[in-house]
Amino acid sequence: MTPEEIRAKIEVAHKFGACVDLRGVICEGLLVLDGAKLTGVDFTGAQFPQGISAVGAEFMGVSWFHEISAPYLDFRDALFHNDARFDRAQVAARADFSGAELRGVSQFDSARIEGDLSLSGVNGYGNCSLENAVVGGTLALGGAEWFGGLWLENTRLSGLAADDMQVHGRLWLKRARLGNEPVPEDRFNIRFGYSYL
Repeated sequence: MTPEEIRAKIEVAHKFGACVDLRGVICEGLLVLDGAKLTGVDFTGAQFPQGISAVGAEFMGVSWFHEISAPYLDFRDALFHNDARFDRAQVAARADFSGAELRGVSQFDSARIEGDLSLSGVNGYGNCSLENAVVGGTLALGGAEWFGGLWLENTRLSGLAADDMQVHGRLWLKRARLGNEPVPEDRFNIRFGYSYL
């Protein structure tokens, strides 16, 4: 399916509960959704061989990118009105969500991101989970604020930048690793809740 065909299907007026089924689709080029206002979509298992650019996009319904594969993801300044699922996503290079607003749950469980994952400056109103995720580059969390807690159980990180990040509620670090060592609690300097190590 061409990028233009995909965009035409999801850049439509959103109705409560609507979700376009694009499970398993193979996108034939770079999917550009920059600045678009999109209805709910299920991309479970979809392949994006040239990546996704959704800078400043507004996702009105569910946004399921469960088990997708792509070389990179660019969701800078995107707005997710509902749950954003990137669990088990396979990203060959970087994934950038800098400045995004996540009003539902954000889920990256068991994702494999070979490069950096940037969540810098994100406002997350639901829980953010990276359980069992592997980030081959740096997990960048600087300036982010998580109102629903941050869950990093068994997360594997090669680098971590979390200056001025705020966590309200649970900071869950059980079995999380930074290189060969446990992720130290003191790397998260602003917390308004409790931590589990």
